[in-house]
Amino acid sequence: MENIELKPEGLYIYDGGCDPPCQNNGICTIYKNCTCTTNFTGAACDIQTTGLCLDNVTLDDNPILLITFGNGPTQYSSNTPSYFNFTTTYSQVFGAATNDGNFSFVNLIPNDFPGYWLVGSTDHTGDKGGYMFLVNANIAPGQFYNSTVHNLCVDVHYEFSVYLANVCTSLCQIQPNVRFEVRSLTVENQLLAEFSSGNVSIHKPLSWNRYGLSFIASSSAVALLMISDAPGGLGNDIALDDIALRVCAGQGTGFCYSK
Repeated sequence: MENIELKPEGLYIYDGGCDPPCQNNGICTIYKNCTCTTNFTGAACDIQTTGLCLDNVTLDDNPILLITFGNGPTQYSSNTPSYFNFTTTYSQVFGAATNDGNFSFVNLIPNDFPGYWLVGSTDHTGDKGGYMFLVNANIAPGQFYNSTVHNLCVDVHYEFSVYLANVCTSLCQIQPNVRFEVRSLTVENQLLAEFSSGNVSIHKPLSWNRYGLSFIASSSAVALLMISDAPGGLGNDIALDDIALRVCAGQGTGFCYSK
């Protein structure tokens, strides 16, 4: 018979019971599911769910990865995602219009849908002619961003972040919502950490805000993803800029190379 102990906060099982076993100080309940501690989720409490480093510790301002999308005199950049070492499930256009399911790298929000977008808004980086990643999300959720990083240091605390802006006016009905994920590079692509931006609100003039997650690396190589968590259609139009990977303060350089 399993050893069951009654606690003020509920009835818990301490001898077996949960399969897979609860991790990270999670507790197995009498219903044979895990109750997770703060900053963990998943059936076995094995998925990290923590916000930006600034929520917890002072941030090291020097990113080990930074994508600003460059700058140029023409409204549309000719660079592709591969130039910046990432993939996306959206289709690139190099001129008007950035329709549902499309993206473009632009230095000004174009007038593709008169009255619906904050036309003429500029990027977050602030360099002259600076490009941003403009996405008109389609109805089915897609991946904005998927990249891999190598030579991370196991047990070091990292932050994966981006600046996001809702490019819509009040005529749009659907607000963007972005899910951040960190996954292993194994065949199973195990989910290691996740966090949601929540709704990215409309602001006029356009407003850039930083979103993302922090995670403790459990392996030296991971995949970093940003995924649309809202349907497309009348809205869910978003700009991304200054994608960064940082080491949280006091954690070293962030790279560990094999000898």
